[in-house]
Amino acid sequence: MYLINAHAVPGKESEYFNEVKGAFVSVYINYADVEGALQLAKFYIEDEGWKVESIDDDYYVIDGEEELDEDLREFYQEAKEYGYSIIFNCYEEGDEEE
Repeated sequence: MYLINAHAVPGKESEYFNEVKGAFVSVYINYADVEGALQLAKFYIEDEGWKVESIDDDYYVIDGEEELDEDLREFYQEAKEYGYSIIFNCYEEGDEEE
């Protein structure tokens, strides 16, 4: 499993359009290779109505949920069951600089 981080802004079809400026997005992808996982992460973000501004060059390989803090294990379990889990950490104007 991979944890891929990205930066995205809401598109007009997103429920967050005109509500937030952007989001730092974490995507847990249960996929065999990293190139496919990166493409899937972009697809899932865009499928939610967001425009991907960038995807971090660094990604994490997760071999088991025991590697994660307790509060992150639910995302791992969701990705194991459904293939992915996505978390949008939204910010408003000026928040991204803090």
